[in-house]
Amino acid sequence: MEIIGHRGCPVYGPENTIAAFKTASEYVDMIELDVQRCQTGELVVFHDTALSRLTRLDGAVPAVPWHKLSSVTIGDSTATIPRLSDVLSILPSEVGINIEVKHGGMAEEIESLVETISNRIIVSSFIPHALTEFTTDTIECGYLFDSEWESQIEIAQSLGCDAVHPAYELVTPERIEKAHASGLQVNAWTVPDTKTARVLQQYGVDGAIVDDWTVVETPHPMHVETQTIA
Repeated sequence: MEIIGHRGCPVYGPENTIAAFKTASEYVDMIELDVQRCQTGELVVFHDTALSRLTRLDGAVPAVPWHKLSSVTIGDSTATIPRLSDVLSILPSEVGINIEVKHGGMAEEIESLVETISNRIIVSSFIPHALTEFTTDTIECGYLFDSEWESQIEIAQSLGCDAVHPAYELVTPERIEKAHASGLQVNAWTVPDTKTARVLQQYGVDGAIVDDWTVVETPHPMHVETQTIA
């Protein structure tokens, strides 16, 4: 089971920042990050539409120009909001990159940016039409959802996705088996603790999206008890 560092694993650094990605890249198989377009057109790495949760700046990312966003610090840290191009340039080639697109209209630019690197790339989104904009075979697509397993699997199949990214609470062994039979990998989010990670690994989940990479272990098989997700 792959370890996918959600927003660069914010347990160890301010989320979606260069500092967090550099640290997490030493411990995870793949980095997950969020991308949206700011007012002046740059693709920036930031999860929320509103800036207020993580910064001292009011307003929304799509309404703020890059020259202003670039100097905004995250929380009490000195880390700033990066552009996608900045992040791609610092991640080791052996670390995969899961780019969650927060809206449509970014596919062409993202495809151009990742052409220059050799990392494995997955683009994921809750928004079906944002995924259909990606046309290159070198980028995998993952459909995000948090409810209604069967209907969402059908959507993922209709989109031609390579993976589904469900909320971890939805996962069962039977659902994993059916997803795999349909050619879909399953990367579950956001896995909260070691017990849950062990259960998901037993179920056959392909990737665990986590805030803390230490929740994922590889216990000796004889010590693994059959459990269920609470």
